[in-house]
Amino acid sequence: MQFGKLRKFLGSQTSVGLSGILQNLQNVIVAIICLMLFIIMISQLYWTSLEVFKVKNFRDIAANLIYVFVLIELFRLMIFYLEEQRIRLGTIIEVAIVSILREIIMEGIMVLTWDRILAVCALILTLTLSLIVNYRLEEGMEKLQQITVTNQMLEE
Repeated sequence: MQFGKLRKFLGSQTSVGLSGILQNLQNVIVAIICLMLFIIMISQLYWTSLEVFKVKNFRDIAANLIYVFVLIELFRLMIFYLEEQRIRLGTIIEVAIVSILREIIMEGIMVLTWDRILAVCALILTLTLSLIVNYRLEEGMEKLQQITVTNQMLEE
């Protein structure tokens, strides 16, 4: 592998000296987590496919497939972190909502008590509002960047 490709794999270098070394070490750790997530995804797909042919229990199959989608989103989040050196808050909130819904599917809505259902609804509502605020802030940042670029072009 060429040095340029290795540097791109390790992410964008924003620090120099000891901070840069620690940042590269952190990127290697994130890359190892990505590999672990990929291995877990493959094994989960294998066990889910076995379960489809054996049990035919829709609740377990749906929960396992949702788990695979959560792992995929976490994998994409780690890849984005390696590329941009920042984390998408919207993706984290979406993963949290899907994880909560997965747990409800696994447990069954009929088993939950009314106070737990209200707590889950409040949590999902709070996460949804946070997601809406995050998207509005991202839209505002995009508009601000467009204005900044336009002003810089006018000054030159």
